[in-house]
Amino acid sequence: MKTISLRILLALSLLLGFVNSSSVWAEGSSEAPMANIKIEQWKGHSFTFLSLPADQQSAGYDIFTEDHATEGFQGDRSLRIPYANHVGKQVTVTEVVPFEAGNNQKDYMVHMTVNNTGERLIGRSLRGQLEGLVLTSDLENAKKQFLGKTIYLKSRELSGLYVLGMTTVPQAVPTTIGYPVKVVDVYAGNQSQEPIWLIISVNEEKAVLPIGYSWTNMPIQSWTQNPPWQSAFFTEDPRNSLGGSYDLWNQIQTGNVEAGMNKGQVDLSWGKPIRTEENDLVWIYGTKKLIFDGDVLSSIEDFSGSE
Repeated sequence: MKTISLRILLALSLLLGFVNSSSVWAEGSSEAPMANIKIEQWKGHSFTFLSLPADQQSAGYDIFTEDHATEGFQGDRSLRIPYANHVGKQVTVTEVVPFEAGNNQKDYMVHMTVNNTGERLIGRSLRGQLEGLVLTSDLENAKKQFLGKTIYLKSRELSGLYVLGMTTVPQAVPTTIGYPVKVVDVYAGNQSQEPIWLIISVNEEKAVLPIGYSWTNMPIQSWTQNPPWQSAFFTEDPRNSLGGSYDLWNQIQTGNVEAGMNKGQVDLSWGKPIRTEENDLVWIYGTKKLIFDGDVLSSIEDFSGSE
């Protein structure tokens, strides 16, 4: 009975996709680069298969050929498309068909064609995300915008770059918040949430900075007005935009906060608060409550959590 139901769903997805193709194509085929493309607008867009973490490569991508989609979506993992045959290849989305996923939520059957072989594939999204893919234009635009440029990190440590043939795991590379580093390469990573890797040079060492370029292929609940890469670095020197003395920036680097810092400086030092109160004038971090006067930190109090 389940097999029949799934076959009907796949058949309906093809039919509905044909009926709706003109309107979806009109939204998704603009010549200008489109940022933050909702999954229902993917038709006509190109996606690139990401690398997968080493422990997931043998299982392949959770995507199936049209002939094997019914059995694959029922749980036959042996029918997943193989990693080695698809990594780095591009697909073009041909149809996107919604279905009811329970709790008044929709998910989507995504029909794709592999660009250089014509192989026809189907993936099923989970909470509006299809694992293992990056929007090709995001990768291209990230290269245009960041390759060869200087950026200013918001982190104190990054993963070292693995070089083919290495016999040891790359060591973590220490970095300094707010200091300039150069982007020396850009390529597809291995995680859908941060699918693009900026390779940066830090004191003659190479490190990996994973980013998302747009919110495309991320759960829509996480979308904001700012691009996701802004949580990882600045494009301009933050000492100019955020101000502060040499000593203050040393406090940020060592993870301290003190009265007189502004919200941007506190965010760099301690990250986002667990929650905010009183119209963003109170920030809660575990056992600490930070109280702001406008944009400036005025006091730090102990917080029990039971107040």
